[in-house]
Amino acid sequence: MRAGTLPRGGRAASLASSAVRSGPGRGSGGRGPVGSGPAATAVLDRPDAAQTAVADESRPRPSRPALIDGALLGLALGGGALLRLIDLGGVGLNSDEAVYASQAASLAGNPHFTGLFPVVRAHPLLFQMLASPFYATGTPDVPGRYLSALFGLGTLGLVFVLGTVLYGRRTGVVAALLLALMPYHVIISRQILLDGPMTFFATAALVCLALFGRTEGRRWLVVGGACLGLAALSKETAIILVASMFVFLALVSHLWRPVRHVVLATAAAVGLALTYPFVTAVSGGSHSGQSYLLWQLTRQPNHSFAFYLTTVPRSIGLAVLAVAALGLVLCRREWSWREVLLLSWAGVPFVFFEVWPVKGFSYLLLAAPVIAVLAARPIVWLAERRPSSALNRVIAAGVATACAISLLVPAVFSVARTSSTALAGAGGTPGGREAGRWVATHTPQGAQLMTIGPSMANLLQYYGGRRSDGLSVSPNPLHRNPTYHPIVNADAALRAGTYQYIVWDSYSAKRSPTFAAKAQRLARRFGGFVVHTERVSGKPAVIIYQVIP
Repeated sequence: MRAGTLPRGGRAASLASSAVRSGPGRGSGGRGPVGSGPAATAVLDRPDAAQTAVADESRPRPSRPALIDGALLGLALGGGALLRLIDLGGVGLNSDEAVYASQAASLAGNPHFTGLFPVVRAHPLLFQMLASPFYATGTPDVPGRYLSALFGLGTLGLVFVLGTVLYGRRTGVVAALLLALMPYHVIISRQILLDGPMTFFATAALVCLALFGRTEGRRWLVVGGACLGLAALSKETAIILVASMFVFLALVSHLWRPVRHVVLATAAAVGLALTYPFVTAVSGGSHSGQSYLLWQLTRQPNHSFAFYLTTVPRSIGLAVLAVAALGLVLCRREWSWREVLLLSWAGVPFVFFEVWPVKGFSYLLLAAPVIAVLAARPIVWLAERRPSSALNRVIAAGVATACAISLLVPAVFSVARTSSTALAGAGGTPGGREAGRWVATHTPQGAQLMTIGPSMANLLQYYGGRRSDGLSVSPNPLHRNPTYHPIVNADAALRAGTYQYIVWDSYSAKRSPTFAAKAQRLARRFGGFVVHTERVSGKPAVIIYQVIP
């Protein structure tokens, strides 16, 4: 070996030894070099390990705030998953769920449904297509609820991203936690409804617009338009968010340029939305689609004008709404394009559905992510306000805790309760699944049932596989769902033996007391006798009468 040359691996060992000796010694109270002793010898024998050790020491460790944020985000996702996934099959489907699940089954060619439930109805079929593989055989009901819950959980993640892009990571975490506990979002995410998937894609579009506003990267505007198109393919009412986008761009005028990207974004949204009516027309179902559209446009009001000001806010959370409104006032001097974006996104749908005569419980779900972010912002703003103050942090923590508790208690109650409400889309229909299964096993093939209204008729057809028609269905084509068949003369139909059973249920009786009384009169007139009763909490929920012509 020549003088001055190092043996094989010696140069790497020399460099590693120098790097290790550069730090203060930790053995013997800091006396002596780190590169001494058996451990140093082992490291010198493995130069790659020495370099890895140095890199590990130089890598920044997560700060305490980052760890807290991570824990809170984990709590939001874990708690949100628990609230949305636990006991999803505890109560049977409601009428709307039965319709969407049966569409999925008909798409899959399930013979139990194809003769009773048409594929083309009032809404697009993106969600039903995704769920159809789970409904190819039998009469399952829960798989669609799990799929809807997964869309709800995905929305929680998108809200975290939205809050982070707009106001920082801590705001995103708090917003995700508030939405995870919000009873309004929990109730709808646990059902086979189209509003959950629609809100997922709409929130993705909102995230894209937030990134567009922050970076002015025009591609985000086009991607946001495509996400809006997917939202409209989930439920057609999402197309009104195109108006929200235009309101935002009109109020933040510098984002208009160049106009071609705005045109591309609009074309992406409208083009994707139009694929459903185009495919329907090509497949020969355009007449049915036009009938549904005409029915939607001529439907009579089902709630008062104050419905969205009184009923829905309680499910969203009065405390959360109050904090969001207070935050807009407290932070008014810091308003920017961010607040314009959020208020445009929530304000346009609210105004539209407030003016629209038909008001559904789930229609304002599009605004829930916005409300969560607006409520999270003042909480974090107060905690991080300069100059830093322990009192501010305590107040912010107290407000956040109060909001969380005010949401958690009704959310848990909504999951635990088994009773139904009179609001369509606000829960399942206790007794409907059990009654339908009794019909499937105890009535002859070809039997037909007369119900108070179409809600119970849908459930009996879904679970029982027997044709069912509602007394309350209007004979006027403009005032009824084109799928439903009216009973023009109930007396004549019963005398002719068209219907062999009359079904009374408590849910429909609350909504249509006049037709509930008529059903009981008909049962008495035609010698009806009770063949089955479903009870919930000791009270009759469904009563099935067999009648004699």
